[in-house]
Amino acid sequence: MRGRFAMMVAVLLLAGTSIFAWGVDSDKDGVRDKKDQCPQTPISARIDETGCPVDSDLDGIPDGIDHCSKTQQGWPVDAWGCPSDTDKDSVVDGQDSCADTPSGARVDYAGCPSDSDSDRVLDGLDRCDGTMPGYSVDGYGCPVDTDHDGVNDALDQCAGTRPRVTVDAGGCQVKSSPLFQPGVDKVRLEGLTFGKNEVVLPPESGTILMSTAASLKDWPDTRVEIGVHTDRAGSAATNLDLSRRRAEYVKNYLVGLGIDEARLTAKGYGEKGPVAEKTIELTRLQ
Repeated sequence: MRGRFAMMVAVLLLAGTSIFAWGVDSDKDGVRDKKDQCPQTPISARIDETGCPVDSDLDGIPDGIDHCSKTQQGWPVDAWGCPSDTDKDSVVDGQDSCADTPSGARVDYAGCPSDSDSDRVLDGLDRCDGTMPGYSVDGYGCPVDTDHDGVNDALDQCAGTRPRVTVDAGGCQVKSSPLFQPGVDKVRLEGLTFGKNEVVLPPESGTILMSTAASLKDWPDTRVEIGVHTDRAGSAATNLDLSRRRAEYVKNYLVGLGIDEARLTAKGYGEKGPVAEKTIELTRLQ
């Protein structure tokens, strides 16, 4: 009796185990393990009658998980089945003929960047569109003019031009007119007039002396004597002293504008010269 009962229990246990195993669905895809040919299907994946995932667009991401279910065959996709765009240029990798486009650069339909003004700085990154062909540009695509003379570095034939000088189309300084024309060794500085018994020139005289200094800088071989004359009002001795001090004043003014003192000689003539005439003359020194 006891043996028969044990046998019945064993049969029941074996049958229960078989029934249980037949009804198990390990990957929860609705297909029991016994019939499931793909027992490790990812959750949410759409399956066929054999329990295997369906991948309609053949991108390796099962339907149900694929957020972009109509991806063109052969295109690289991300984990959600959507076309990838590695360089973030809005052209998907599967169509991008120019991978690794710099961020911010404008691209064409094939994902390739453009450079409209051919300055080697891509459109979209270029802050100065329309730069003239052949110009030197900085990292932002803007023309470079290192010496600030208004001529681009690529065209500048005289780099390092000093500030505020006039230059030609090649960036080279346009010389000021010489103080002395051929055959002329003496010129009068017109418009320079000292006040009565004054040694300092009025402010408006600065323009004339700056022009004189510019010419002396552009013609460095020129040496001059600064001669000052007075009228005959007052004593001759006083006028001679006054003219000397005025000549020194003009000399020091030019030195202050960058003229080498060795090129300048100051001389006061007092009343000697034209009658009753206050003048400042420059004489070429050999």
